[in-house]
Amino acid sequence: MIDRRCFLGMLLLSGGAVLSSCSNAAGKDSEVIPLFAERKDGDEAASDGAAEKVKVAFAALVSPQESFYKYQNLVNYLEEKIGRSIEVVRRQTYQEVNDLLGAGEVDFGFICSLSYVMGRDEGTLAGIAAPVIGGSSFYRSYLICRTDSGCNMLEDLQGKTFAFTDPLSYTGRLSMLKLLHDQIGADEGFFREVFYTYSHDSSVHAVHLGIVDAASVDGLVYDELAASQSDLVGNVHVIYKGPAAGMPPVVASALADDGLKSSFQNCLLGMVDDERGRIVLEELGYDRFEVPDDTNYEVIREAVAAVGESAVDESGAVRQMRR
Repeated sequence: MIDRRCFLGMLLLSGGAVLSSCSNAAGKDSEVIPLFAERKDGDEAASDGAAEKVKVAFAALVSPQESFYKYQNLVNYLEEKIGRSIEVVRRQTYQEVNDLLGAGEVDFGFICSLSYVMGRDEGTLAGIAAPVIGGSSFYRSYLICRTDSGCNMLEDLQGKTFAFTDPLSYTGRLSMLKLLHDQIGADEGFFREVFYTYSHDSSVHAVHLGIVDAASVDGLVYDELAASQSDLVGNVHVIYKGPAAGMPPVVASALADDGLKSSFQNCLLGMVDDERGRIVLEELGYDRFEVPDDTNYEVIREAVAAVGESAVDESGAVRQMRR
């Protein structure tokens, strides 16, 4: 049994440090991370028609500081376009966001592809928009390790320390489990110890700093870091690229108002035709948003079918995936 300890090391990023915590049995006591700056008019908005607020949840694809810069302008843009105040709900894990969506406690969520497939197949959420990046509707997982680790192929990672991103991450966990299943006939026990970083850039930092020997990360995040912080990946190399899957989508709770869903979706899909929208898209590194094609996510269903219960969260509370 792998000792899943808390990832307690500080990963020093430009301008600050990221601390990530382990998920507990139920995942309910995870620390809520600060994604966005508090609004100065937050108190007034709460008293002047809180019912009019649209609640949007974010899980930590990248670390808090990076998330602020990545999504703040998008939130501001959406507020102006739909004419309603947006309350950002911050959660550390994909499971927490899925639970909020399922209960109707938030209207929309920015989640990963695996948590989308699970929620969609359970009937608790629907995909409304997915980004197109570099002309592609797909992304993939990268298996990375330090160049001085002596690891150049999957077999070399036996008995090494490994960083996953989130229990419900396709690129940050499931894709790696599928690779172990197919090529080695193994599971997480193949590694000496497994850590969870809860953001892809933190996983890259963990490998770069030698906190872990290897990690499974979102290839888009890795490529972006390689382009903007080449020193960060100077001692890191990619030894495997996983199969392509549909981009992480924006989703709506099944309990959200239909009119609101349509308005929110139209706003995202129409950004490419709006001058300010195109500026926000460029800041995000997106070409545009498109309606998600469910067939793009079939590779994820196939991976879950192959690895079984390993695709669920740490508590062992199995979320059966239904077609």
